[in-house]
Amino acid sequence: MRAVLLVMAVAFLLDGAALAGDAVTVLQERRTRLPGKKQQTVEHVALVKNTSSQGIRGLRVTVELHDSFGKLLWTRTVTPGPASLKPGDTASLSVSTPFLADYKKTVYRFEYRADETKSRTASPRPR
Repeated sequence: MRAVLLVMAVAFLLDGAALAGDAVTVLQERRTRLPGKKQQTVEHVALVKNTSSQGIRGLRVTVELHDSFGKLLWTRTVTPGPASLKPGDTASLSVSTPFLADYKKTVYRFEYRADETKSRTASPRPR
């Protein structure tokens, strides 16, 4: 029993460490049902921020909608605007999702590349 609890605790800590080390975080999100008779579409808007000390480029966000048991109901990968962020910059994404009665939680998965370019300043060459 103790071994099972220990394994669960280590897995929880490792999972939290992976999330804490991510360079992109969600600052805010909003879900708005679009007007219409059946209101079958929901506009999902999120604001994300580069919280790392280096730039990132090629940012893609996978938006997942889950039910209360964690079952995946719907998923879509989108590119926010802008897709390249300097440290501290923000980007927004917008995606139309279906209205799902069982929806309870949104999960974001980020894919990006670290910006390897270094800013070079022009300096006079020695003669």
